[in-house]
Amino acid sequence: MKSISTPEHAVLATWYQEGYAPLSLPLNTLTPPETGVLWVSLVNPSTEELDQIVTQLLSATTRALDEMKTRHRRPKVVEYNRASLIVAILPGATHQSVYGGEAQLLFGANFVLTVWRNTSLNDHSLRDQLEQHPTQILRGADYVVAELLNELTDFYTDQLQVYERRVEHVEKSFFGVERFQQHDITQAFKLRRELLRLQNSIAPLSELARRFARQPMPYISPTSQAYFAEVADRIARLSELIGVYRDTVAFAFEGGAMIIDLQQTDISRKLAAWAAILAIPTALAGIYGMNFKIMPELDWTFGYPLVLLVMLSICLSLYVKFKKMKWL
Repeated sequence: MKSISTPEHAVLATWYQEGYAPLSLPLNTLTPPETGVLWVSLVNPSTEELDQIVTQLLSATTRALDEMKTRHRRPKVVEYNRASLIVAILPGATHQSVYGGEAQLLFGANFVLTVWRNTSLNDHSLRDQLEQHPTQILRGADYVVAELLNELTDFYTDQLQVYERRVEHVEKSFFGVERFQQHDITQAFKLRRELLRLQNSIAPLSELARRFARQPMPYISPTSQAYFAEVADRIARLSELIGVYRDTVAFAFEGGAMIIDLQQTDISRKLAAWAAILAIPTALAGIYGMNFKIMPELDWTFGYPLVLLVMLSICLSLYVKFKKMKWL
């Protein structure tokens, strides 16, 4: 399932039955069939369309409709008498917004209703792929939902590749030859915040998918439970990878700051060492520059060379000592 350009509004309703070609149905005849699978796909549906379709699929519609009309910030699963609703948060692929849109998957014994809002993602490509192998769709609505979750996981994986490149860029900015600037620090904190929101959007979906793998339901077969477990494991690994990215950004910032501190400490040591070395000739020159009439060695022929020799000897000894201490 790729992020593709889709119409702002689209409705697809198809009934798949063994021995028959896929049958497109009008919106006023979308009751759950006794055989086969009814697959309804809505892209940015209107409130009237959602009311009409959900009312036909479920007898008790108030809770389901209220939930499906609500904008969500985190994944969730809501169970009804004869159906379950899965809400997945979709990162924004265009504007780098973590809360770009959402997907809702309502399914029961013989029907699947998918709702896609504020995203270029939908299930049309998956539908085309499965229609080439009709026996896969006829495995049941639970199998279709497991495949949808698997495709959503692929979408999350593609999104993480974008974040991986951004993490690498942050690493280079902190460990590069040039010193990082305030802009780099801002970008690092922004990226870490985005990764945290992304993890909060993806991580809960793993446990929610695992619920379908563990909890027996009349409209989920044991075979599909295995598919849900596999999807749950994939999402859990993605969540762990996001955590690694967040830690990498944090370590890059801390490592870059430590490098700056070490550089500043090294500069401070060099300045202190040279200040100590230059203090010797400065002190001697200051003493003999006081211009008193009576001073030792003032009239001595070798006084000036001796003072210079003493200055040079002390400075050289200090230089060698600081060199051994690696201050210079």
